[in-house]
Amino acid sequence: MNCEWVQQNITLYLYNELGDDARHELEQHIARCQNCAGELADQQAFQTQMSVLPVEEPSASFLAAARMRLQESLETAEQHRAWYHRFALDPTAWLRQVRFSPALASVLVLIGFAGGIGAMYSTMGRVQTPRIVSTTPQEASIGGITSIEKEPGTDSVKVQYDKRLPESIQGSVSDPKVQELLLYAAKSNENSGVRLNSVDALTGKANDPRVRETLTYALRYDSNPGVRLMALEGLGAYVKDDIRVRNAVLEALLNDPNLGVRSGALHALDPVRADSSVRMALQQLSKDDSSDYIRTESKRMLASMPDID
Repeated sequence: MNCEWVQQNITLYLYNELGDDARHELEQHIARCQNCAGELADQQAFQTQMSVLPVEEPSASFLAAARMRLQESLETAEQHRAWYHRFALDPTAWLRQVRFSPALASVLVLIGFAGGIGAMYSTMGRVQTPRIVSTTPQEASIGGITSIEKEPGTDSVKVQYDKRLPESIQGSVSDPKVQELLLYAAKSNENSGVRLNSVDALTGKANDPRVRETLTYALRYDSNPGVRLMALEGLGAYVKDDIRVRNAVLEALLNDPNLGVRSGALHALDPVRADSSVRMALQQLSKDDSSDYIRTESKRMLASMPDID
């Protein structure tokens, strides 16, 4: 155990977060190292000074937002690599763990040389296959989507868009070309009416992850409250099973400037009102929200839940 490791873990030691073995070794090191003992004394003094200050309780909305970000980060974070994977992909870590003898080093060089020769011949004999580019309309080739018309009572939608000349396409929302244009319009069109019709057409296909992501984006970032309400309607069925949808709806409840959107988000969260983040938000809103309706409904939802000891 060296001084660098000890000084990096002194804080964990002070807060009793080290395992028994590591704690014992750190104490043994400090007993014989004046520099590390001085570092420990400094941090203990700092901890004592901080302990006399009053502890500020964070608000429920802050905790809920922090928990949402943490959940999303944990879901998207790369899983810890297995030790064999880490050594295989990190030569420096592998070399630090193994002391090579000259003979072993020679063997490794020969293996690497032979592998390089084999790879060269394999590459020379391989025929490169031309990549076929999809002809689906891409964002770069679209000048703008001018209108979207959904036929009442059917799954058919007509999207008119500008390319070099005005063009239109008509078909089911399930058609990949139609859906590509709808996804593009929902995020990129400057016309709020086009965005609204696009989101309306997509709400019935929210079981598709790409569609659900677009609706979530619209709920969080679209400037038009009608578009946000339409996106919320399409996402309501997925609040229970999709944590990203739940977080977006909870953010809308806490932060959206439109009372109608907030009210819709509140009712959409009713099936998951027992979730800890939702419960904390409801407790905060029931006390000091500026809207009488939000306060009353938050109290009603809390009253319908069993107490948690």
